[in-house]
Amino acid sequence: MTEVTVAPPLHDDRYGRTNRTKRELSRRAKIIAVIVLAVVVAVIAVWAFRPQTNPTTPRTLDYSVVDDSSTRVSVGIFPDQERDVHCIVQATNEQEAIVGFTEVTVPADPNADPNSPKRIDVDLATTQLAASGHVDSCWFE
Repeated sequence: MTEVTVAPPLHDDRYGRTNRTKRELSRRAKIIAVIVLAVVVAVIAVWAFRPQTNPTTPRTLDYSVVDDSSTRVSVGIFPDQERDVHCIVQATNEQEAIVGFTEVTVPADPNADPNSPKRIDVDLATTQLAASGHVDSCWFE
């Protein structure tokens, strides 16, 4: 029997050999990566659990237009245990122009449940017939 020798594949000659060495991070690089990851997690935790700068979103529960000069708005506001909550309540006409405006304050209550809103009924004096009434925004004092 005759022996046949086979030349190396042409593929390697044309495109080159691929080096399949496994690269690993050095011990120093692993330590730096762990430290960076711990710092990122700590920053995210501090940011996520910082005290709120704005109250929880208030809700307009109901409104009723009494007459041309009066509108009643019911608002649900989440009280804070340490800070007063100050809110703007307004009435608007059909063109969304503000025709009634007032500010209300919900005093801080150490016994307040921050998960249940406090209902406040606000009577607004209006300059003309309102089409709706709503709470606009709230902030801490």
